[in-house]
Amino acid sequence: MYVDQSGPSLWRMRAVCRALAGGLMLGFSVAGQAALTIEQAQKMAISSDAGIRQVLQSAEAMKSDAVAKSQLPDPVLILGGQNLPTDSFKFDQEPMTQLRVGIRQMFPQGDSLSLMEDKMSLQAEAMYSNAEVRYLQVNRNVRGIWLEVMYWQQALQVLEQDQKLFEQLLDVTRSLYSVGRIQQTDVLRAELELSRLNEKLIKAGKSQQKQRIRLSRWIGEQAFVDWPEQMPLLNLPDIIDSRQVSAAPRALPEPLARKLREHPLLMTMDRQVAEAEVDVALAENQYDPAWGVELSYGYRDGQNPDGSDRSDFFSAVVTVSMPIFSSVKQDQGVRSSNYRQKSRMYAVDDQFRQMNGDVAELLTRLNQTEEQLTLFRSEIISKSRQQAEAALSAYQSDASGFGEVMRSYLSEQKDRLDYRRLLVDRLLAISELQYFFPSQTSDLTQKFSELNNQQGESFK
Repeated sequence: MYVDQSGPSLWRMRAVCRALAGGLMLGFSVAGQAALTIEQAQKMAISSDAGIRQVLQSAEAMKSDAVAKSQLPDPVLILGGQNLPTDSFKFDQEPMTQLRVGIRQMFPQGDSLSLMEDKMSLQAEAMYSNAEVRYLQVNRNVRGIWLEVMYWQQALQVLEQDQKLFEQLLDVTRSLYSVGRIQQTDVLRAELELSRLNEKLIKAGKSQQKQRIRLSRWIGEQAFVDWPEQMPLLNLPDIIDSRQVSAAPRALPEPLARKLREHPLLMTMDRQVAEAEVDVALAENQYDPAWGVELSYGYRDGQNPDGSDRSDFFSAVVTVSMPIFSSVKQDQGVRSSNYRQKSRMYAVDDQFRQMNGDVAELLTRLNQTEEQLTLFRSEIISKSRQQAEAALSAYQSDASGFGEVMRSYLSEQKDRLDYRRLLVDRLLAISELQYFFPSQTSDLTQKFSELNNQQGESFK
């Protein structure tokens, strides 16, 4: 294809080519101020989350139950008349007729009261750990959704920048076709790619809106405000260093495994194991008898045959339960409690192995993502840009067709989108690691303590 070097259409083509070549890197520039940071989103979600409040209230209820369950049963007041004759219903007719008043007190088996207090206290501690788990889960969920919104916003920026360039290129191809300098296929190809780009914009917009709707479940209408243009800074937990990431271990190093063992989720399950141990002791207490003491005073009216006043009665009764059918009830209760304790112990081991594997997988994924990002920064981005520029230059000099220009540019566009996807994937992996090692997460203890105090004050 021959192009007149002095024609105004070629001048326009060169201008578009320069803009297109410069636009290859335009998507990597960032500007603007953050409207809703990832930290702000987390704070909003925590402050409005009813799940944490619900768990904390349950923990307070368990603490109160622990005190209540450790007390003796209320004594029973006994008041009544005994041996009242039915022929006259006179209180002084028969010598055994009396007005009786007394009190009865029961004493549970063995140490069941203190054991019940221990059990309820452990349940309260488990609830507090559950609140911490909920806190971490909310933070992780909000971080993940926020980052997805960030990715789709950056993808929209890339596509919108390319849309302007595609529109300019389409104008040039139409102008050149109108003067017979190019074929109609080039115009149709430019129109088709612009239409496809518009469809990508629609899909990206829908995807971003979907993520914002998901985020609104946590922070309400704030999910639809402006978003920052720059990627946030998420740091690895201090216990994880770059060597552990680059090594991508199949099994966690011992320091990481010990730290992971302190995760609130595992602490919750540990307290459930301890609670099951108390249940075993409570079941064993069923072999002990339950005691009851009854003291009563009987007032009698009337006189004895010799004319003396009838004496009053004092009674003391001790009741003792007789657990003689131990093979039917107590033995099975102890056996059931032992099975339950072992089941919970195995559940803790299984959960720890699962979390251990999750962290090892995250380290591997993070290492692979870092390698990909390094490759993109050092080679793929620059070479892809150079390839697109070369295709544009060849098309300008009539050394290649318009289809090659579009293929090169669409490939370069994909590389820019993939690069942003990798940046978000890296942050998502770090966010997951922050969940597994919460002691290193920013102000976790302080924020949870403040929320706990607020709930305690509102409860009072």
